[in-house]
Amino acid sequence: MKFRPELDSLSPYKPPRGTQEAAAEKGSGSAESTAEYVKLTSNELSFGPLPEAETALKEALPRANRYPDRYAGLLRGEVVAANPGAAPGNVLVGNGSSEVLLNLLQLVENPGEVVFPWPSFGLYGSICTVLGLRAKQVPLTERHEIKPEALLSAVTADTRAVILCNPNNPTGTYLTLEAVRDFAEALPESVLLILDEAYHEFVSDEAYRGSEALAFERPNVAAVRTFSKAHGLAGLRVGYGLAPPEVADYAERVRFPFSVNLAAQAAAAASMREREQIRGRAEFVIRERDRLQEAFESAGLDYIPSQGNFVMVETGPETFERAGVLVREGEALGYPVGWSRVTVGNSEENDRIAGALPAA
Repeated sequence: MKFRPELDSLSPYKPPRGTQEAAAEKGSGSAESTAEYVKLTSNELSFGPLPEAETALKEALPRANRYPDRYAGLLRGEVVAANPGAAPGNVLVGNGSSEVLLNLLQLVENPGEVVFPWPSFGLYGSICTVLGLRAKQVPLTERHEIKPEALLSAVTADTRAVILCNPNNPTGTYLTLEAVRDFAEALPESVLLILDEAYHEFVSDEAYRGSEALAFERPNVAAVRTFSKAHGLAGLRVGYGLAPPEVADYAERVRFPFSVNLAAQAAAAASMREREQIRGRAEFVIRERDRLQEAFESAGLDYIPSQGNFVMVETGPETFERAGVLVREGEALGYPVGWSRVTVGNSEENDRIAGALPAA
């Protein structure tokens, strides 16, 4: 059997500390949670779903013999309620925000190229390869920031889409709404602008807010979000997006049937209703993120000021492993050896991180 040659460059990601990560996951939330390692590698929330989401899960279980609502109507309705100006025809859903990204990139003409900053979320390049699109990476600035002018300069007649991870993973740097709006206005309407906002709940700058309005105003802008971070539902794989009606319509045409399962729809809809509680969780993460950054500064370590639920810091993973904390090695994320991305954990986990740092 012959395989498409462009797929040869792809390989499943295998974290170098996969065995320890699996053990840490097994112990999380149980009596074994004081085991040797805690897992702060994947930007997950360190506490589980809201009680309301857990209740919705329990109520959904007796219906597990039935297919879920193919349209995910209840979930779409809650997304509309949470985003003023939205209508059901603006909403995309998917098996995690990854599927929403995949579906959006399936809409653009092929062949062509997709422009995005780098380092950023590694899945962008993989999706491009699978779809037969060329990935065009634009380096971040020396301050680890996205430079809109550089992205615009990279756009050519072959460009089909631009992806802005905002705030950016793995750096945590971000663009304000004004900067994003200016970029969208300068971009040709033939190019789809995808705003990957997986970490939008953790941005403390009010000048960032309101990007969903761009998806309602412009025919070529889509915002993609997830329930895997602030909502604590990473294990259920559910994401959503906001886009102009025509884009949302075509994204629904290519979406795999029933891709958002019954449990995911129920839990995500219930969690989306509890906006004050989610805001409170995000505020906790922001406070703990600030505490970690202060600890890095006190230890004399260079770090990238972050607006995500993680911080990139210039020290190797072995620094944290001494305290039983697993973090993501920088080289897996496009950074040099000697950098680490540290997920903001709960207070006890963050105490471990601070305790692992050398004295300045």
